[in-house]
Amino acid sequence: MKALGDWLYELKDWDTPVLRRTIVELGKLAIKAERVTPGQIAAVVLHDPLMTLKLLRFVNGASRSRLSHEVMTVETAIMMLGVGPFFYRHANLKSVEEHLSSKNGALPGLMRVLSRSHHAAWQARDWAILHADMKSEELYVAALLNDLGNLTLWAFAPDQAMQIRRESRRKKISLPEAEKAVMGFELKSLQFALSEVWNLPEMMLSAMHDEAAPHPRMHGVVLASTLACRAETGWYDEQLPASYEAIADMLRLPLNEVVSIIHQNAVISARHWQWYGVPPAATWLPMLPGEWPEELVVEEDVAVAAEAVPQKMEGSEVCMMPQPARLQQMTDEISAHLDGSLNLHDMISLVLKGMHEGIALDRVVFALMTTDRGAVKAKYVVGAMPDSPLRQFQFGIPSTGLFGRLMGKVQSVWFNEDNRKALEPLISQEIWQLIGDGDFFAMSLFMNDRPVGLFYADRKHGSCALDERSYQEFKKLCLLAAKGLAHLAKK
Repeated sequence: MKALGDWLYELKDWDTPVLRRTIVELGKLAIKAERVTPGQIAAVVLHDPLMTLKLLRFVNGASRSRLSHEVMTVETAIMMLGVGPFFYRHANLKSVEEHLSSKNGALPGLMRVLSRSHHAAWQARDWAILHADMKSEELYVAALLNDLGNLTLWAFAPDQAMQIRRESRRKKISLPEAEKAVMGFELKSLQFALSEVWNLPEMMLSAMHDEAAPHPRMHGVVLASTLACRAETGWYDEQLPASYEAIADMLRLPLNEVVSIIHQNAVISARHWQWYGVPPAATWLPMLPGEWPEELVVEEDVAVAAEAVPQKMEGSEVCMMPQPARLQQMTDEISAHLDGSLNLHDMISLVLKGMHEGIALDRVVFALMTTDRGAVKAKYVVGAMPDSPLRQFQFGIPSTGLFGRLMGKVQSVWFNEDNRKALEPLISQEIWQLIGDGDFFAMSLFMNDRPVGLFYADRKHGSCALDERSYQEFKKLCLLAAKGLAHLAKK
């Protein structure tokens, strides 16, 4: 049995392997590195706790002592490195799937930890946004790595991880007791020590000490990690009501509303299930209370687990991560220039940047009324490929179609499954060929009671779903644009 110091010696310079999916997606971005933003890279990295850990270890270890600036977010880390150096340094990543290929049962165990960490991170980030925390990615990362000890053990020494699980279930003892029996110490001790050795941020470390009062901003991280653990195999855990109440108290929202938010976040997180290949927590939302067959959890295979996930969760897109701080930055800049000090191009550019980077709307279009007022044509397009039909977006005026009707007054629409049956007949086949099938946002832009143009936005199609909060933020940016252009018209 190795002492804690021996583990630290072996892990201090550990070359952390990462998900194969991460290597593939980063490889795609590396091909077009000169056109890639740190935010696009971060959207990939933040799906993978192992890659996130690897990056933060390097940047915090190489760039600072404990007395200097701590790097808490993935995008900041990439900006510090630079896009080119980031790809150069991570050109030869090791696949954790290959690393664990000879260890029967190890990969499903690790993937469950990764999936659970992703779920916790998604919950923590959303609660931070509800709290108007403009640094919500810090809390996302903190939750993603809050189970660092477990994550490291499954990836580095899976034999011990599997032995701990067997010991706990065979003797019906708690995991900390099993950890002591197998390793001579609790994993929390290893986690705290590794956090120090790897120079992880102090604030993140405070959330790991969940038995004490963590840093106030990290309280949601602790609650999210606890919730994800309790919901992992079903939503009937007898301790879940206590989690709901604690989260409702933190958010200062009614309990039933908080439960709805939690379940919705679980579903959104579950749409990324293909990164991990195991059933996400949302899979069990419809289940009724009852005894859980533990053997099924122990013996499941990744391929079988993937088949168990509902088909509606299929999708291979890498969904962009909303950046509330970026959205606030764009909003503040627009608000500071509502006096007409920006021209049309600069005003619309800020709005589109807020939609694309801040709200994480993949494809955004501003279509402008032609000079003869006979049509509305795409003027600015963000996020669409050069050969995308979306770049040819246009429709005639007057028109009885959906977009034509929007131009009748200041109004917006979120096209989705709830209204598809009623609105689909109002969209011509020509328009569908331009925008593609799927949900979208649209809102008309008026200046002095006259129609000027229309904003259109979507998240491509598939797993990167639109949501109510994004819709409200989309409309706010459209209305800000209208205010700015109204002042511009007075000049």
